Amino acid sequence: MLEKLLSQTSAGEKKRILTEEYGMIMTTELEGRIQTMCNLSENIKGQSIKTERLNAIERMIKADATKEQIISFGYTEEDFAEAESLLCTNA
Repeated sequence: MLEKLLSQTSAGEKKRILTEEYGMIMTTELEGRIQTMCNLSENIKGQSIKTERLNAIERMIKADATKEQIISFGYTEEDFAEAESLLCTNA
């Protein structure tokens, strides 16, 4: 059941699965908890993507890519500044 709840399906689909496959009754409280779990899952996913983007920028900086080159690959100035700051902090 946890696998279904933490999957990337919509909250509506998760509610349907819980009702049809697990026989759960959708109360207002349960719907709220499902929405909270969906939000948590999205936040974790978003943070993971951000971390990977920053790691990629750090690798490019270490490989002597210029700021302009990195930005030309679709990264933002803010991404670059954050990755550069993290490199200085971890050095």
